[in-house]
Amino acid sequence: MSESFQTMLVAGTNPAWLVAAASLLGCLGLGYQLARVSRRYRDVREEQKNHRELIDNLSEGIYRSSPDGRQLSANPALVRLNGYESEAALLAGVKDIAKEWYVDPTRRDAFRAELETNGKVENFISEVYRHKTRERIWISESARLVRDRRTGKPVYYEGSVREITETMKRLKLQDMFEKLTSQLPGGLFQLLRHDNGAFSVLYVSKGLRELLGYDDRTVPDNPNTVLHMVHNDDRAHYLETLKDSGLKLQPWECEFRIHAVDGVEKWLRVAAMPETTKEGIVWHGYLSDISLRKKTEMEIERLAFYDPLTRLPNRRRLFDQVGRQMALCKKSGHRGAILFIDLDNFKTLNDTMGHDVGDVFLKQVADRLQAAVGPQDSVGRIGGDEFVIVLSLNDTAAATATRNAIVAANRVLAALRQEFVLGHMIHHTSASVGVLVFDGSEKGPEVLMKNADMAMYQAKSLGRNNVALFDPKVLRKERKRFRLLNDMRSALVDNNLELHYQPQVNAAGHVVGAEALLRWNHAEHGALSPSDFVGLAEQHGLAELLGRGVIDTSVRTLAQWKDNPRLAGLRMAVNISLKSLRDPDFLDFLHDRLNAHGLDPQRLTLEMTERVLTSDQMQITRRMHELKALGVRLSLDDFGTGYSSIAYLKKLPFDELKIDGSFIADIESSESNRALVQTMLDMASTLGLSAVAEHVQTQQQELLLKSSGCSYFQGWLYGRAMTVTDFASYVLDRNPASVLKFPNSRQGA
Repeated sequence: MSESFQTMLVAGTNPAWLVAAASLLGCLGLGYQLARVSRRYRDVREEQKNHRELIDNLSEGIYRSSPDGRQLSANPALVRLNGYESEAALLAGVKDIAKEWYVDPTRRDAFRAELETNGKVENFISEVYRHKTRERIWISESARLVRDRRTGKPVYYEGSVREITETMKRLKLQDMFEKLTSQLPGGLFQLLRHDNGAFSVLYVSKGLRELLGYDDRTVPDNPNTVLHMVHNDDRAHYLETLKDSGLKLQPWECEFRIHAVDGVEKWLRVAAMPETTKEGIVWHGYLSDISLRKKTEMEIERLAFYDPLTRLPNRRRLFDQVGRQMALCKKSGHRGAILFIDLDNFKTLNDTMGHDVGDVFLKQVADRLQAAVGPQDSVGRIGGDEFVIVLSLNDTAAATATRNAIVAANRVLAALRQEFVLGHMIHHTSASVGVLVFDGSEKGPEVLMKNADMAMYQAKSLGRNNVALFDPKVLRKERKRFRLLNDMRSALVDNNLELHYQPQVNAAGHVVGAEALLRWNHAEHGALSPSDFVGLAEQHGLAELLGRGVIDTSVRTLAQWKDNPRLAGLRMAVNISLKSLRDPDFLDFLHDRLNAHGLDPQRLTLEMTERVLTSDQMQITRRMHELKALGVRLSLDDFGTGYSSIAYLKKLPFDELKIDGSFIADIESSESNRALVQTMLDMASTLGLSAVAEHVQTQQQELLLKSSGCSYFQGWLYGRAMTVTDFASYVLDRNPASVLKFPNSRQGA
């Protein structure tokens, strides 16, 4: 044992030393405790400092407030949110949070009620003022209520404030957007085409889902689902336009039909703009329902391009179809054909049985024509009784195509020859069909249709119920007629048509009148007779104008003769057409012309053929009596060539008959013709009519006619038609001072 240790043992038994040791140990313990407390205090202060710095540097506002609404503390973020520069300024400025901060003061009561009930509030959204600037902003507030641990009374509450103004604006815009898209008649979408060619749907609006027939819970995220809704006839066009838009990065526009999920067929229109992104091409687009517009368009198209009675394509639509067929033929090398069909005697059915029966008949004709051709062929109606069939032939050889077209035309005739049941009546009809084969190299649909029309008229000229193939010779003839028609229009305007006058003589050989015959001295074709152009004028609506011109010139010529005593007693015979007789203004025109020149109406004789009398007898009879009441003479021209009954002729106010020259030509050699002429002359005498023999060319004919009782003659034996000047000279040379005149009116009528 060491000496030091022994000393300690000895000292340890000393009480004083023990007290001192105990005191020393106590001090050491106290110092240690103080050191520990001091260290803990410094740690707490450091932690408080760090906590404060954390709060001060938070982007959210942190605060502490008293239950009565006074602000107790605020971090810098909350200070800035309220528009202040320091916490002190904020605390000094805010007196009552409820009244000064919230736009709607009741929101503070709702906040406190929830806080007191639950002890906390989370994400309480309110619109508040930025306290200093009074700018309105939106905040999200969370807080907890701190109570006294002993009494449980609320001491204060503390929490955080986060400005969400931009979020609210965005939500508001989104809400507006959703409302807008839900109210739009269409829908919005975003479609992505990935670089690997796959498609995916990025966004569809509610309106688009409704368009496609989906409910609100279903999102059509598979583009193929929508593709399969597209109508089979429109799917290729749909894909082609989408592909073209992606390749050219141009707007995608397409109209197509779909069968929606709910089974409804709709017309839709897509309009989308492509955008290149890192994922691929994104189309931002709008889909709209255009079913109503399409329905309207189709109705307009039906009215514009389809015959309302038969529902067949009309003239305009047929021209389009002919044009498309021409383009197809030119591309494929095949040929097509046009069958131009005119129903024979349809007007008679319509006029006698009524338009309702005629309409039923036309509908049945349309059905038969459609049944007589193939599905690739087109049938249309272009006029009252005119139909056209456009044939799509798979033939490249002209001969084969022509044969097949004629076979089709005969099939049409066979279908139309079968009886039609029209209500309680059975009707039989026939048709004239013009056939034109084409290869697409022609000038256009108009030319083809015109040529097919001419072929149809060729068929009519063959006696109806016939087929005629277009002949280019007819085209050349029609071109000549067309040029002649234009020249005649100009001649009528420029008064280049003139009248020549053929003498009419009595039994003594003296001139008692003349027949006015129209002549046209054409610059290219020379002198033209009425047979060369009068028929053309009637076909193209110039007959009335032509007839009035003849009447006007004839009346002026009579007025000139009136001034010469040797010519004053002459009559003028003028041919009038059915068009003139039907003209409601013709009577007034004639009356005005006669009065304008102060002429005796008896000097004018109006000639008409038996053909005129067969058309609408009641109207013609009434008009003849009106003309007779005016004072003019009436003559039945070309008598013997028509089918007028004697009883009917007796009722008409004719003054004379003109025996047709065909009977006079053979009177010398034909006993039957002599007997017929004798019968005509006897009948004229019985009816009290004067008789004029036409086309007298020989003296022997004249002698035979005189022996049969004929008193008036006209023909080359006495003179050809001559100009007004030559005729006047002819009369003055041939006639003595006084001649026997025509009887003034009907004898014994």
